[in-house]
Amino acid sequence: MGKRQKKSHTICRRCGKHAYHVSHRYCAHCGFGRSSRIRQFNWQWKDVLGKGQRKI
Repeated sequence: MGKRQKKSHTICRRCGKHAYHVSHRYCAHCGFGRSSRIRQFNWQWKDVLGKGQRKI
């Protein structure tokens, strides 16, 4: 596993996760740098209540 000195991701200013891509300049976790909204999708939550309401 040689030649692995460069960092591709660093800590994000908005969410604090280690998912901010240095060269692409966006966060893979919250979407900072790509949009002003927080990155979220419907498939992230299981529809437990059955009426489109998500249980967090």
